[in-house]
Amino acid sequence: MSDIHGVVPGTPHIPALLLVGRDETGLDRTSQAYRAIRRQIIDLTLPPGSSFTETSLAEQWRISKTPVREALARLRRDGLVTALPRAGYVVSPITLQDTDALCGLRTLLSGEAAAAAARLGVTAPALERLEVLSLVPFALAAGEVEQEESLRAGIEFEAIIANFCGNPRLGKTIVDVLDELERVLRMAALIDPGIASPPGELGAVFERLRERDADGVQDAMRTRCERVRRDLLQVLAKSTSVSRAHIELPTSLPPT
Repeated sequence: MSDIHGVVPGTPHIPALLLVGRDETGLDRTSQAYRAIRRQIIDLTLPPGSSFTETSLAEQWRISKTPVREALARLRRDGLVTALPRAGYVVSPITLQDTDALCGLRTLLSGEAAAAAARLGVTAPALERLEVLSLVPFALAAGEVEQEESLRAGIEFEAIIANFCGNPRLGKTIVDVLDELERVLRMAALIDPGIASPPGELGAVFERLRERDADGVQDAMRTRCERVRRDLLQVLAKSTSVSRAHIELPTSLPPT
């Protein structure tokens, strides 16, 4: 069965997780460095709050500092790193506030993309792949696959739909959101290894998409996204870094 690389036509927008191990011979040095560093940030090899320098990364990847510097400029625009004056870079933190905003954006975008894909129609090979992916949470619950495969399935499922929404800019934005969300999902899984998509959730989206029920698939996708939002915020709130944080007075106190 073909994966997203075979069922998405044209010049697809592919999540970073699904590019791991793909041929990079056609990429220039800056793009290779960007993809490599971004991957390390997303998969938590470079964890939130960790610092590094252009020199350390250039030595790691055995390339000159110029492509690394250009790649880091792109990552700054992505919001994944922050430059420190004369001290290198630091990986952006994961916060409850930003996670909530990211998930809210995903709900809006993915719901619209699903409805648009239903109206336009999805190819038979893509529907076949979506059906296969929709069954992975059942396999996870039965202990037949690992959580990593379930994570990949959920991201690929949503990315396929995004690529069939008929709006390339919307599709690309959703894939960018999925890349950021992967980092948060991996962090949440470290805190609570049991977090996962419930069986039947992807199936509800798939069935309505196959029926070309635009309103139904939009509701199903939004329901999925909001469930993930609630789960992530609940799990991240369990982190010791959150529970031990100082509670500050609000900037403006209510009148007495």
